[in-house]
Amino acid sequence: MAGSYFLPRNQKAAGEAVSSDVTYDRTHLPPGDVTTMPAAVRINLSKSANMAMVDLGIPPVLDLFSADLQEFAKKSADQKSGRLEKFSLTLTQAILYFDPIAASDGVTLRFRLRAKYPIRVQTSASRVYEYYDPEVSSVARPVQLEVRKR
Repeated sequence: MAGSYFLPRNQKAAGEAVSSDVTYDRTHLPPGDVTTMPAAVRINLSKSANMAMVDLGIPPVLDLFSADLQEFAKKSADQKSGRLEKFSLTLTQAILYFDPIAASDGVTLRFRLRAKYPIRVQTSASRVYEYYDPEVSSVARPVQLEVRKR
């Protein structure tokens, strides 16, 4: 016998080993304007997460300012927890590699995105997981964005 169930996207499973939250400061903006995306990751384990991966869904209608991630990497280089080791960008995602994030600790980063052209889009889901144990993961719900002419 097998079974499965679904949780509504706005509800998180109780007792997640890791948690993530991705929001935007504005979800309606004209082309050329900039929105800020705060992303928060928290480790709810009794041990640190070595090589925590954060896969942020970026809608193709927005250009991510990679300088913000470079600056965060420089600032976190000397930290014992939440050090951004490297990142890679594709058209629809930003993949961040943190090593390590201490037990019961978290990371919050903010970066900017510029709207390119008018469209209504739902972002891809963002996910955080431990590289060496992908079962330890969390998915942040997608966000509805609208870029429209003034």
